[in-house]
Amino acid sequence: RVLLAKAVVSTQSTGEKEAREIAYQAELEKQRIEKEKEIAHMRALQERAKDQQAEKDALRAKRIQEEVERDQRKKDKEAAVKKAQTEAQLRRAREQQVKMQEHFLAIEAQRERQEFERVLAVQQQGQVQEEVKDRNARSKRLQHADEVRKQIKEKETELIHARQMFFEEGIKLDQEAQERRRRLDEIKKKKLEELQGAGVPSKYVNEVSRRAMKPQTSLITH
Repeated sequence: RVLLAKAVVSTQSTGEKEAREIAYQAELEKQRIEKEKEIAHMRALQERAKDQQAEKDALRAKRIQEEVERDQRKKDKEAAVKKAQTEAQLRRAREQQVKMQEHFLAIEAQRERQEFERVLAVQQQGQVQEEVKDRNARSKRLQHADEVRKQIKEKETELIHARQMFFEEGIKLDQEAQERRRRLDEIKKKKLEELQGAGVPSKYVNEVSRRAMKPQTSLITH
């Protein structure tokens, strides 16, 4: 009976040990599965955060690009308006100059015609002394006319110089516009490199690159 009891106890102990082992292994397997789930969950969260950050970076790059392009369009428009205003001023000044010149020439022609008629009358009347005085007066008037023509010529020279300065300013504005476009391209390139360095997916970087590299057209013409 004692041996039978020992055998029963031994069998029960072995069964309990196996049960504990099975329970232990089951617990380890459960912990392994939970850990894998947690790792998968963390990875999913990381991927989601990465995608959200990429979208934020793409939107930020787009806003920067749009702001730079708006500034560029504004500057080009202002330059074009300034050029048009300067050309209009030069055109009006030239028209006024032509009218003034025609007016002075008409006055001078009338004076010369009147002078000729008066001198002829004086000669016919034999008033030699009066003729001398008239000639002196005519000489003064001619001198005055020469001074007027000289002033007109100087005004023409000033207008030509102003127009030359205007076109030189236009060239300078174009050069500045080209420099701004070059700096803009550098900024775009740097932003794209930052996006790539930040691990933004290629499809977002390519889309930003496609939009950012559209050519800019200057409004300033020669």
